[in-house]
Amino acid sequence: MFWTIPVPNNSVDVHLGAGQASFRLTTSVFDDHDLQSSITGVFPPGFPQTAEVTFDVEWSGVIDTAHIRNDAMNFEGDFAQTGTTIQWSAHNPSTGFQFTSEPPNPARLVGAVIGRERNGMFSR
Repeated sequence: MFWTIPVPNNSVDVHLGAGQASFRLTTSVFDDHDLQSSITGVFPPGFPQTAEVTFDVEWSGVIDTAHIRNDAMNFEGDFAQTGTTIQWSAHNPSTGFQFTSEPPNPARLVGAVIGRERNGMFSR
């Protein structure tokens, strides 16, 4: 089963002109114990439980920019390829389980893009 996590507006801060954005959120989620339990909905005794996760993502340092327009798909946007760092952690106070990603390392960047797009009926 999949859950939607509401994200308050103040969790996101974007400055497109500067090529900078951030996303910070700490919220409660279900700890289903393992992937199979999450997919099948069959849980071991005592699960699911509530856990807390924290996301901290930073985009900055414009590498390249692009304006893309596709009239056939009613799509147009301005995008900036940037550097980024990501850190993530989870904690289940009931079991004591805790996980923290390795420290943010911009050298391990695979790809990051921020931008503004218009599509579908809003592109007209």
